[in-house]
Amino acid sequence: MVKKVVKSIIPLEVVALQEGSYHVFLKMKVNKKSIRVLLDTGASKTVLDKTFVEEKCKSQKTETIGQSTSSLHSTVSESNITYIKEIQLDQVKLKNYLVAVIDLTHVNQTYEGVGKKPIFGIVGSDILMERKAIIDYSKKILILK
Repeated sequence: MVKKVVKSIIPLEVVALQEGSYHVFLKMKVNKKSIRVLLDTGASKTVLDKTFVEEKCKSQKTETIGQSTSSLHSTVSESNITYIKEIQLDQVKLKNYLVAVIDLTHVNQTYEGVGKKPIFGIVGSDILMERKAIIDYSKKILILK
């Protein structure tokens, strides 16, 4: 029996922050709630915003880990982890997926300062590697298997 590989094609929003500097965003569902997230190939772990998890994923229990985490333009001295019941990227569903939980206020303040919309998470290389991601900048799509 041959297992059928499902391919998901996810539209990307490529935003110029300044000339020659871009950030890439996409939509993702967390426990059926749609959120805007940053695609960051340099992030080792997928991250969700602490306030989002506290307010929208109330049943999720977080565990504090004692290591500092570097994120866009700063280091967070305390981070948390939690298992999310379901993360969905188009047809790809990740069940009981471990994510880091940090306060993304500083990131969103940076985006606000340049007139951009806030994010509620960061898709990191953990998902990208696991799902054999292909980023096609010319078509502005992310392909996951």
